[in-house]
Amino acid sequence: MARIRTIKPDFWRDELLAGITAEAALLAIGLLNHCDDEGYFNANPKLVESDVFPLRTLTNPTPALLLELSRIGYIEVFSGSDGKTYGKVANFEKHQVINKKTPSKIKDLCDLRQDYHTPTVVLPTGKEGKGKEVEKERKAPKVAATVVACPPDVQEQVWKDWLSLRKAKKSPVTETVVDSAKQEAVKANMSFNDFLVVWCRRGSQGLEASWLRSDEKQNQTETVYQRSMRLKMQEAVPTIAKQSPQPYQDASDFFRTIDMPSQKVIEVNK
Repeated sequence: MARIRTIKPDFWRDELLAGITAEAALLAIGLLNHCDDEGYFNANPKLVESDVFPLRTLTNPTPALLLELSRIGYIEVFSGSDGKTYGKVANFEKHQVINKKTPSKIKDLCDLRQDYHTPTVVLPTGKEGKGKEVEKERKAPKVAATVVACPPDVQEQVWKDWLSLRKAKKSPVTETVVDSAKQEAVKANMSFNDFLVVWCRRGSQGLEASWLRSDEKQNQTETVYQRSMRLKMQEAVPTIAKQSPQPYQDASDFFRTIDMPSQKVIEVNK
């Protein structure tokens, strides 16, 4: 169902939007009318075209227009847990004031962000098959699912738990999904292993860095070496050991925090 939305004057002076085709800019406005109250929409190109351009003959195909908007960051594209492709108008809630907002039914279906030009987004040609053609499709052998090996920087048990979660959520595990998860881990300044630990604890279909709480960004696992070093620090310099840990703290910043008691410990050792 189409909705009344607001177009701000800044829209017409936006340099990124000015760099795309006129049809893509028109689509940017049309998506505001057809997305839900949280900015989500079904990104099937044929559905988008029927909603936004029901009577217009386009110069460029709708997938190409959506790709233009994706490249400038106007929309984000997700692979859904139901196998469909969904989109979200970036910063929608920042620029639109919605009274009596209706919660999005699409949001919970969204998995990791995808590049719009990936195969998960491309639609079939829609050609109708009859007779022998349909029979050939039915008899065509099924392609075995690709098994993604456990990354070397992830503990085996953590990987198994994450795979079990993905299976329970009926979500695929592909190289693209894993690479996207690694990118989110980098954005959160977390190791990939810790990122998956938080993901498993949440039990969610997807996880992005922007969704994490500050306490979740703390180190979730501790190696034997890290534990031994922490205990030595507690014994040698209790005042430093009591300080709150800072995730991925720069070494120079850490050593600047060492006070006089630590210097005394070094002198005693000498």
